Amino acid sequence: MHPILFTIGDFHIRVWGIMVGLGIIAGYLLVVRLAKGSRFTEEILTEYLLYGTIAGFVGARVWEIVFTWQNYAAEPIRALMFWQGGLSIQGAVVANVLLAWWYMRRKKLSFRQFADLGAIGLILGQAFGRIGCFFNGDAYGMPTDAWYGVIYQPGTPAYNAWGPKPLVPAELFEAILDFGILAILLLIFRRKKFDGQVALWYFILYSTARFFLEFLRADSLMIGELKAAQVTAALMAAIAGGGLLWMMNRPAPLMAVPSSKQRASKKRRLAPIK
Repeated sequence: MHPILFTIGDFHIRVWGIMVGLGIIAGYLLVVRLAKGSRFTEEILTEYLLYGTIAGFVGARVWEIVFTWQNYAAEPIRALMFWQGGLSIQGAVVANVLLAWWYMRRKKLSFRQFADLGAIGLILGQAFGRIGCFFNGDAYGMPTDAWYGVIYQPGTPAYNAWGPKPLVPAELFEAILDFGILAILLLIFRRKKFDGQVALWYFILYSTARFFLEFLRADSLMIGELKAAQVTAALMAAIAGGGLLWMMNRPAPLMAVPSSKQRASKKRRLAPIK
């Protein structure tokens, strides 16, 4: 378990970066496959991937800084050094929801249909990213005496915080849950009743998993005495759950009753040619 895969001169190639890159590629390829035959062409998806990746990193960094500004107040330039750690997946998700809403309106495409595809690619990318976090020694858990406890490498955030104590590998637990959520979302995608259903289930399932995982985390962002991720996860799950119930129970649109003139016109169109 080494954070640095290899070094070129003074430049370190980190496992975290490799895994995040693989996650982005894997999520993109899965979305392209699921979108075949739809209006979401490979060209559109590739263009969005570029914008979405940038927005994700910016959103993840901004989210982290908002909740830990005290760490950057004395030296604000450090806020730009995201490679030193400090990225939040929740910020990346929020940024991409806003970007996707704007981008799909601009392209005159369905935001909800894209959200269903994007949620599946996103959760796959998250699973790869959490494996990268494990090697990087961040997003770590509490000290534990259980058999699955992990001692992280010196120099990692986990080791800097706890030294050679075995810690809960919360990153791997989340990766396993992410793969499980992926399987569920794929099943829902094949049987969905309305556009947006997969995306709503993503927010419900991931937010619920994240809420309970935070009890194991030892490096959580805080809002006073509360863990920021638990507060936002609970809000997201509640909003998505309410949206899902509303969509499932909303009345079916009423069929317009054709006028007598429209009925006569239809009969003329259907009359056989003599």
